[in-house]
Amino acid sequence: MKIDKDYIEDQSKGIDEDDINRLNKKKTKLRKLLSLSVFAKQKDKAKLLLEIVQNYKNGSYNTIPWRSIAAITFALLYIINPFDIVPDVLPFIGFVDDLSVFMALSNLVEKDVEDYKMWKSSQFQDVASVD
Repeated sequence: MKIDKDYIEDQSKGIDEDDINRLNKKKTKLRKLLSLSVFAKQKDKAKLLLEIVQNYKNGSYNTIPWRSIAAITFALLYIINPFDIVPDVLPFIGFVDDLSVFMALSNLVEKDVEDYKMWKSSQFQDVASVD
């Protein structure tokens, strides 16, 4: 099985609002996983992706396409799942597939993440200009 952008797009087709709610309930587990050294380089980006989904869910950021929200949700739930393609209980090698999914996701939603960062920055500028 090849883990690439096509894999992420295909797997995320079944994502729905219930999956977003499930991700929201498991965000503490996700944060704990991201604290592992194997995710050190991806930790900040993963937190940003979780933030995008949370802002989408609460309605404060809705300009991102649903396909990107579904792909982010799928990938983050995949990382949380200990029994994915390569079980996470295997030392180090168990996270190789998780990192592959994360990298494929990053390539898929790169522009949407940049757009979110610009939006987020503008929100802070709007608040600062009110002060």
